[in-house]
Amino acid sequence: MDNAGGPWELPWAMRLAFVVFVVSLAVALVTRGARAEPSRAELEATGNGTGDVAAEALFTLAQMDERDFDFARALARYEASYAKSPSSRYAQRATNRISQLKAHAEGDFAPLARLERVRRDPALANDPAAIDALARDADAFPPGLVRVEARMLVGEAWVGRMNRHADGIAVLRQIVDDPKSDPLTARQAARLLVDTMAQDGDIDRAANAARELRTKLDPAFVTSIERRVRRRTLHYAAIGDLIALAAFVAAALAMAKRRARLPAVGAALRSSAPLAIGFAAYVAIAGGLLASSYEAGNAAPFLYFGGAVVPIFFAARAWGAAGAQTPLARLARAAVCGSAMIAAAFIVLERIDPVYLEGFGL
Repeated sequence: MDNAGGPWELPWAMRLAFVVFVVSLAVALVTRGARAEPSRAELEATGNGTGDVAAEALFTLAQMDERDFDFARALARYEASYAKSPSSRYAQRATNRISQLKAHAEGDFAPLARLERVRRDPALANDPAAIDALARDADAFPPGLVRVEARMLVGEAWVGRMNRHADGIAVLRQIVDDPKSDPLTARQAARLLVDTMAQDGDIDRAANAARELRTKLDPAFVTSIERRVRRRTLHYAAIGDLIALAAFVAAALAMAKRRARLPAVGAALRSSAPLAIGFAAYVAIAGGLLASSYEAGNAAPFLYFGGAVVPIFFAARAWGAAGAQTPLARLARAAVCGSAMIAAAFIVLERIDPVYLEGFGL
């Protein structure tokens, strides 16, 4: 009678046991993960021992010291950790921190502590007053990596989020010229300096700086600055070309007016209007469709150039009807109008995206 319900009760018992096991395992894992970090006193007591356990305790204490900006004590404990067990799993990490701290030890670590208080705190790093104070303090730091890194933090803030480009450029120049600058920071400062000048539109100054700092800059970046100089020169040349076309057309129309030939010019324009509009539409539509057929294609350059063709076409036709008809005159008009087309194409591409000009070395 006692076992009558056994076959029905056994599965429920097993289920209950399984649930208890799972809950116990979860509690054990959570408890293990939430185990409190040993206190300093406990770690110091462990660090007085020997072997890997002592090395780990000293390494952990050194990390705590770094969090507290006590870099001198951190260095001593990293060295002690390595000395306890040069083959422990913390030995390489301790060696790396020893090297880093020794490289930033100028001024008995006071400059490093000053820098880290700003660098680790987003509120201070974005506070103009705190950045200004760090810039002033950095000028009094002993020569070394800490002064370089402090100035880099200031320079990036000024040319970036604080929009003080002139001040930022001056600080970046100090970094580039500092013999204590490490190569990586010097290259970063040089690029940011030249790039900021270029963004401000001071292309000549940026180009001069790029040539001067060529050894610290990526060759492709120097080439991009040189392209911007050429592009700026061609921009002015293109504008001048279009102005020259307008001046020649205006002079020809003035002569035609004196000779009472303006009605003939008007008739020539009316008769050529369908051809001009048709040609512009062909350039815009056919070119746009061809560009759009490619995955990364963009029809905008063709559409805008199609619109730019129309006034140039009418200007050329008016000039041809009003001007001299000698072979030399016709050749000169063809040359000026052809260059005006090229100038218009250059300006269209420049306005849409200068990347299109890079294929032409511009």
